[in-house]
Amino acid sequence: MEYKIIDISEEDYGCEGIPEGSELMCSVLLESPDGARKWVKMADRYLRENNIDIGSIIAD
Repeated sequence: MEYKIIDISEEDYGCEGIPEGSELMCSVLLESPDGARKWVKMADRYLRENNIDIGSIIAD
């Protein structure tokens, strides 16, 4: 199934920052062709390396 990226938000790690050994994660709002929406977490690095941004279409 294909999903359209509706919104991307960086996770808030507070004043402690990203936990050691972890990577920056983003909350990504996906919309399916039937209009259903769901939030998923994706690594910021993955989004950047694959040029995924708001409006992009990704496959499940």
